[in-house]
Parts: sequence; C-alpha cells; structure tokens
Amino acid sequence: MARDPQDNRDGMTSAAFEEEHAYVELAYAALDGLRSRIEESMQQALELPRGGTPQARLERDVTIETSLTRLSRLEVGAHPLLFGRIDLAEAPSADDGEGDKVQTSYHIGRISLSDDSGDPLVVDWRAPVAEAFYRATVLHPMNLRRRWHLAVAQRHLVGLEYEDLVGSDRSDRELVGRASLYAALERPRTLEMANIVETIQADQDELIRRPLNRTIIIEGSPGTGKTAVALHRAAYLVYTYRWRLERQGVLVLGPSESFVRYVRSVLPSLGESGVEVRSISGLREPRVDSTPGVDPIAMRLKGDLRMSRVLRKAVRDRERPLKRPVNIPFGSRILVVSPELSQRAVTAGSSARGRHNQRRKVVEAFLARELAIEFLRGGQLSTSPADLNENVINLFDDDLDLPLQLPEDSEEDIIRDVVLQLRRLENFQRVMDRIWPSLRAEEFLFDLLKHRSLLRLAGGSVLRDEEIDALLLDSELALETIQWSDEDVVLLDEIDALVGAHDPKIFGHVIVDEAQDISPMAARVIRRRTSKDSLTILGDLAQAISPFRGRSWSEVLSPFGVSDFELIRLPMNYRSPRRLAEVADHLRRRILGSQALTEVPIRTLAGSLDTVVARQVDLVERLERQVQAWLEESEGTVALVVPDGAQDLLQLICKCQVDVARVFVASVSGVKGMEFDSVALVGFDVPEEGDLLQREMYVALTRATRSVSMFFLNSIPGWVESMLA
Repeated sequence: MARDPQDNRDGMTSAAFEEEHAYVELAYAALDGLRSRIEESMQQALELPRGGTPQARLERDVTIETSLTRLSRLEVGAHPLLFGRIDLAEAPSADDGEGDKVQTSYHIGRISLSDDSGDPLVVDWRAPVAEAFYRATVLHPMNLRRRWHLAVAQRHLVGLEYEDLVGSDRSDRELVGRASLYAALERPRTLEMANIVETIQADQDELIRRPLNRTIIIEGSPGTGKTAVALHRAAYLVYTYRWRLERQGVLVLGPSESFVRYVRSVLPSLGESGVEVRSISGLREPRVDSTPGVDPIAMRLKGDLRMSRVLRKAVRDRERPLKRPVNIPFGSRILVVSPELSQRAVTAGSSARGRHNQRRKVVEAFLARELAIEFLRGGQLSTSPADLNENVINLFDDDLDLPLQLPEDSEEDIIRDVVLQLRRLENFQRVMDRIWPSLRAEEFLFDLLKHRSLLRLAGGSVLRDEEIDALLLDSELALETIQWSDEDVVLLDEIDALVGAHDPKIFGHVIVDEAQDISPMAARVIRRRTSKDSLTILGDLAQAISPFRGRSWSEVLSPFGVSDFELIRLPMNYRSPRRLAEVADHLRRRILGSQALTEVPIRTLAGSLDTVVARQVDLVERLERQVQAWLEESEGTVALVVPDGAQDLLQLICKCQVDVARVFVASVSGVKGMEFDSVALVGFDVPEEGDLLQREMYVALTRATRSVSMFFLNSIPGWVESMLA
C-alpha cells in the first residue's frame, strides 16, 4: 500500500523522495521474495521421484510448468519494476466496518505485486485502475488528485516528478509526465526498440485499451508511436482477455525480419510472453529462407489477387484423368486403368469434401476398389512372369486365377484384402501420382514457375503473355538452389491452403504494423490466421513503397474480408526534431496532396539536415568520416540507407569500416518501423516525378531522431534544394 508523501505544492520535499525511495526497495524485496518462493516450490517438485501414481506425476508436472510460467511473468530484467503512482481525490469507502484499510494511492508498474496481507504493492499498468495514470487530465482528472512519475535505475529511485490535477491552471492538452517523456525522447537509441510503458500518452493509451472483437485502423505519420501502440496493445489484450486469448494468443506482424529483431525485447520487458512477433515471410510453417523481392513487376504480380485464381486452377490441372490405358500387374492378372475409370476416380475426388491432398485418399480408395472388383470378375491374364507380384500371389491358391474364397469369407472381405495389397503396389501409386498427385508447395510452385506450358494452362485466362513471362524462373535454376523471395513465401502459403499441407494456427487477435504495404495475397495469409475480424491495423499511406502504393485504407482492408472498421489518427510526432519534421511535412504533402495528415511535433530539439555531393570513388571514405563524427557526439545509433533495388550501391557502402554494434546498413524496406539517432541517405537522386523514390526518401529521412545527411551521387535535384531552402 502506498502512503501519501507530504503535500507540498511549492516543490518536492526530501521527505517525499525518501519515502518513495523506501517504497521502491520494499517492492523489489517483495519481488525477490516471491521469485524465491516460486523457485523453491519448483525445486521441491523437481526433486520428487518420477514414479508414483499418474495423479502424482501430473501434479508434479503441473507445478513445474506453472512455476516456469509465473517466473517468466515476473522477469522484468533491468527495466524498472515500478514507474508511477496515482493519489485518489476521493478515497473509496471500506467494504465493512471491521477496520479494513482504505486504499488512497496506487503504484503503477510492469507487473502486479501484493504484500503478505494481499494488498497491492504494485498495480500492473494494464489493470483498469492504472488507466487514470495515463488518461487523467486537468479537465478530466478521473478522480485523481496527483500523479507521480518515478525514475528508477538499478533498483533505486533516482528521480521524482509529480503533477497536480485538481486546482491546477495547466492546459488540458499538456503532455503526461512531461519531464519523463522528454528524458525518454532525448535518450540515445539502440539497435533494439525500448518500451514506452512509463511515458504512454493519453491518445496512445486510448487506442491501446480498445476492446478486442473489432477491427481498427491506427494511422499516423512517422514518430507518432504506432509501433509502440501495437506492442503495448498486444500486451494489454493478453492481460485483459487472458481467459480468451491464452490458447489462441496474439500475433504481431511486422514488415521484415530486421523489424522483428528490433522489437523482440519489448514484450518480455512488459512482463508478457504470450505474444508472437513475426514477419509475413516468417509466418509460414515450415519456415523458408527468403529475401525481399527485387523485380517490381514480379512482386506486384505475385501479390495480385489474380494469383489466387491461377494457383487454384494450377492445382485443379493436376487432378486429371489418364489419356491412355495403364496396366497394373497384380498376381496372375493385369488390371487395366482406363481413361474412363480414371475420369470416374477424378470425379469422385472432385466431389468430395476437403482439400487436394486429403481428397487423394478418396480417389485412391475409389480406384483401388474398382480394380479389386475387376480382379474378382477375372481380369486379363498376365503372360509375363516378370509381371507377377509375389506378395499378391501368396494371398491366393497357386492353381487358381480367382482368389480362394473360404466359406467364412464374404466378397467384401476379399475386396478389402485386394484393396489393401493394391494400395501398397508401386505401380498403383505411380498411377495415382499421374491422376491425383500428393502436392508439396515448394515443388509445386517451382514446377509452375519453371514451365511456361503449366503457367499458361493455369493462368492463361487471367494473365497476359508478358505477365506470364515476368513470372517465369530462370531455366537454369534448380529446386535445391532456388532463393525464394518474400512474395514467393506468400504464394507457398496459398498453395498450402489449397492442398491442405497443414492447418495454420488461428490467433485470437492479429496486429499488423506497416500495413500500407501489405499485398492483397499477403492479406489472405493473415486472414487465414485471424478469428472473427479481430484486427488492429497500423500504418501511414505516405510510407507505402510497395508496388501496391496509392491505395486507400478501404482498398487495403478489402482482401482481409473486412468492410466494417474504425479509422483513428495519431496526431503527435514524438520522434522528429523541428527541422526534420518540417522537411518530412513537405515530402508528405508532395506524396499525398490534400490527403496528407497534419501532425504536431512536440520536440524542441532543432535537429540537423545537410546535403553532400559525393563521387562513388570517395563515397565510402566520406561516409566513414560522417559516421565517426556522429558516433563521437552521441552514444546512439546510425543507419546508412539506400533506395530499394540499389544492390550495387548497398554492397559498396557495406565496405564502410564502422562499428557494427551501433551502425545499421540496409535498403529502405529494411529500416521500416525502426528509428536511429542519425541517418545517412545515400543515392536518393530523386527526379521531380519520381513518386517511389520520394516515398522512399520520406521513409528513410523520418527514421532519424537527431541528424540526417543526404549523400547525392550526381547533383542535388532542384526540387530538393527548394524544399531544404
């Protein structure tokens, strides 16, 4: 339970600091004690013998599993256990008159902790009572008298800030925890994202706590906190709806594997391990190594919804009757699979329920039974000893052409035995592979994209000849050496769904970051893993750099099968310094025109932006000097960014001798959703009409929290000079 420090509106008293300092130590001691008790309980369970009754073994295993789960939820690492406190304006009444203590204050932290009496020491930031910590304002104090912000480092209180919410003349739009927020914004970045649980603002918290079963779109310019909202919303949903989401879980989808690595530590730092963070290409199981596509024409085609029709037709093309009879030696007989019989088998499979690979069993059973009946009726005699199958002959009398039917055997018994033997025959399975093969996605897609005839057969009615040519693989490629693209992985997942290779996990809620670049086919991948249209979509239409850029949110959402959604905008830019925010605003208006969002930058740092014209021969040297200067003036990180598709330039700047622990080198797609202290844009020689390069410049420039240098290889475009003037 929190005790109210002395009320001193003229400033924070030393007594208040000392009292909160002691409370922080008390909370950490409680955390250590709880962790020790759980570890002791688990150790006792581990020391129990593995024998005993099934009930005893079950109880032992449950104790161990529960202990591990509880320990993982108590793991806060080096992050502060608690960071805030709220003092109520009106204390709630006690439930009875037996001397119950009335809670007047609550400490807010990453996890919930109670004292030995069961009273809360720390309230989880996701709990309903903690909502006021983030949302209360002067005009709407939510029954708060005062809000405290605790700065905790290495398990000790190092700073204390408070806000009076009753009787204050502050503006209602002032930032929550201004000093704490500005301290966090000016902190040097690392190559892993930090959580913002201590400094969540009211507009962000309102979105984080939105209910579960609905689709919302959160739109915001770079720096408005979309990714932070996404991750904190995931943690909030799992906490609030744990009984519904514990089995299904929550999925957060990012734009790339580098993004996944960038945010991977955020959720564990929030005390939550029940959320999966993946990229689209990393969503499929089994996983396939893939790289971003480089051919924009092929990328657009592979993301086009028409490909779902092409792939569906391609699968049906593999469900085909024989063109000529095929003989299957069986015992002393030859069984004939005629085109007519194979057609009836295909028809049986086509009319059955299920997906392609499951329906193969129907075709196999139908064909084997028809051949078994033919055998009983006395099929064609084999004239070649080589055709005889010894395993089958052993079923029957040596002197008979018909099966030996014992008195107690029915005709169905004989048919069942013959069917069993037939399905084991290699020749029979070869026939099955011709009329209804079992399909594996990688082999199927490789064959389809390698052979013009197959692709034309499947896509001739929906694809133009030049589009078929753009999809074809190099004739020299082999399946064992192919490098799949991220767009190929989306097609592989579609094939998995068509053939029934596996059933994907269905998540209780899916959060999609950088959704403006999700292709229609990728949307189908996500939809197959989503239940009840429970989606959170985050993005910025100005940052769309895929071949599908230029869409509205309704067009982005259409392939998800979602038509009912709520669009909310985040207006505050917490990342960009004033100078960079001005340039970003100019670029955004060039890209979106009248649809451009108006943002409010809140940082007072001016920031810097300069331009350099460098020849390729001395580009690496000049970049190294610039990077070194940045690293010396700040403990933060640096990104060297080239346009997508500029592979030669990317390879060139990878030669820079830099501190890889603090410097990230990538194309634009590789830095989406990330932020760095300083960014060098290399080779963005953008012509006036270059819509894509302008968008890529916008994405790259807005990654920076301090400084940007733009390295041009020829000359500075006139419109860029005008923009920077």
